Amino acid sequence: MPGLNSSLNIGLSGLEVAQAALNVVGHNIANVNTPDYSRQRAIITASDSQNFGNLQFGAGVTLTNVQGIRNRFLDLQITQATSRQSGAETRYNGLEAIASAFQDDGTSGLNTLVQNFFNGFNKLASTPEDGSARNNLIGQAQSLVNGMQSRYEMLENQRKQADGSLSGIVEQINSLTKQIAQLNDRIATEPLPGSDNDARDQRQTLAKDLASLVGVQVFEDDKGRMQISLDSGAAVLVNGNTAYKMSLAPSTIAGNYQNVQVAQGSGAMVDITTKVNEGQLGAYLDLRDDVLPGYERKLDELAAGIASQVNTIHNAGFALNGTTGRDFFLGAVANGANGLPTTVTAVSNYKGMVNSLKVNSVLATDPSLIAAAGVAGAAGNNSVALRLAALQQATGTVDTNGDGTGDSGPYSTMISSLANRVGTDAQGFGVTSTNQDNLLSALSTQRDRASAVDLDEEATSLITFQRGYQAAARFISVIDTLTDQLVNQFGR
Repeated sequence: MPGLNSSLNIGLSGLEVAQAALNVVGHNIANVNTPDYSRQRAIITASDSQNFGNLQFGAGVTLTNVQGIRNRFLDLQITQATSRQSGAETRYNGLEAIASAFQDDGTSGLNTLVQNFFNGFNKLASTPEDGSARNNLIGQAQSLVNGMQSRYEMLENQRKQADGSLSGIVEQINSLTKQIAQLNDRIATEPLPGSDNDARDQRQTLAKDLASLVGVQVFEDDKGRMQISLDSGAAVLVNGNTAYKMSLAPSTIAGNYQNVQVAQGSGAMVDITTKVNEGQLGAYLDLRDDVLPGYERKLDELAAGIASQVNTIHNAGFALNGTTGRDFFLGAVANGANGLPTTVTAVSNYKGMVNSLKVNSVLATDPSLIAAAGVAGAAGNNSVALRLAALQQATGTVDTNGDGTGDSGPYSTMISSLANRVGTDAQGFGVTSTNQDNLLSALSTQRDRASAVDLDEEATSLITFQRGYQAAARFISVIDTLTDQLVNQFGR
C-alpha cells in the first residue's frame, strides 16, 4: 500500500490545484466589468491511480486545463449584427442631416419655390406691361435656382464628408487586423490548445470593433486562428498571422473621390469600393456613390425639366419690344436647344444641370425682354405668360429615363416624391439601426447568461476552493505529524 510520502504528494496536489483554482476565481472576479470577457473555469480531474499489489490507490488531483466559457455561434452572430447595426446607423446619420432640407415648410421649401416661380408668370399674365411683375418674376426665378443649388451643394458636402471619413476608417481597420493577426499567432502557438482564453477574448473584442467599421465574415480554422474576409467575400483581411493592408487610391469618378483597395497574398491590389456592404466603411461608400447621387440625379432632372419646358415656350414668345427667340434659363456648359445639353439621350447627360442652371443675364438686366406675348408688337398680350404659368400643373414635363422626352410631372409631384424618398430612406435606416441594436442587446444578454461573470457563483467557488485548500493543508499536517512520530518515536 502507498506510504506516507505518497500521501504527502496527494496533499500537495490538493494544495496546488486549490490554489490554481482560486487564481482562476480571482481572475474572474477581477474581470467582472471587462467587456467581452468570458468567465473561466478550472477543469479538475483525478490523477492516474497507482498500483500496489492487486490494489489501486488514487494519486491525488490534477488541473488539466483552464476553460473559457464561450459560445462561438453567439460570438459570430454578435459580430454580424454589429456590422449591420453600424452600417444602418451611419446611413441614418448621413441622411438625417439633409432630410429636413427637402421637406416643404411653406416658405422656403423646394415645392414652394417652384410654385412661387410659376405664380410669377400668373402675375405677369395679369399685367404684362407692369415692370414690377417682371422684376418679381426674375426674383422668383433666381430664388428657385438658388434653392435647388443650395440643396445640391448640401448633398455634395455630405458626399465629401463621407469620402473624407474613409482615411480614418481604413487606418483603424489596418490597426485592428494587425492586432488580430498577432493574437492568431499567439493562439496558434499556445502550449495547450484552447488554453489562452484571454487572447481569445481580446481577439473577439477586436473582431467586434472591426465589424463596426467594415462588414466581415469570420470563422476559426483547425488551429483556432480567426480568418476574416469582407462580407461580400471579395477580399481577405486576415489569414492566420497575416493581415492584408487596406489603402485608398484616387478614383476616376467626378469629385476627386477615393477608391478602397486591399493587398492580397499575390501582391495584387483588389478594388473593393463596390464590394463592401456593411459597417461604417460600407455605409459611407454607399452614401457617397449610390444614395446621395440618386438624389442629385433627381434634382438635375427637375432642373432640366424646368429649363427645357420654360425655354421651349419662352423662345416662341415676344418681348415688349417685339423681339423673340430668347432662352429664359441657361443650362449646361454647351447650352443647346431649350437650354439643355446638346445631347440628352441618357440620364447621365443631365448630371450637373442644377449647378450650371442660371437665369439668362440679358433678361435679368432688362426684364422687359421677358416674352409674355404670343404676338409681336402686342404689348398687352399674355398668351405665352399663361402657357408658362400652366406648366406648373402640366404632366410629362420631366425626363426621368434619359430618352429626351418628358415622362414625369407635374413638378410638385416629383418634388414631393424626392422629399418622401429622402425621408423614407432615412426612416428606414433608422428603423434598421434600432432593430439591429435590439438584436445586439438580446444576443449580448444571451451571451452573458453563459459567459459573463456571476459574482454570486464566484463567491461560492471561492469558499469551495478555500475549504479545499484548508483541508489539503490539514491533511498534510496530519501526515507530517505521523511522519514525525514515525521518525522520532519508532526510529530510536
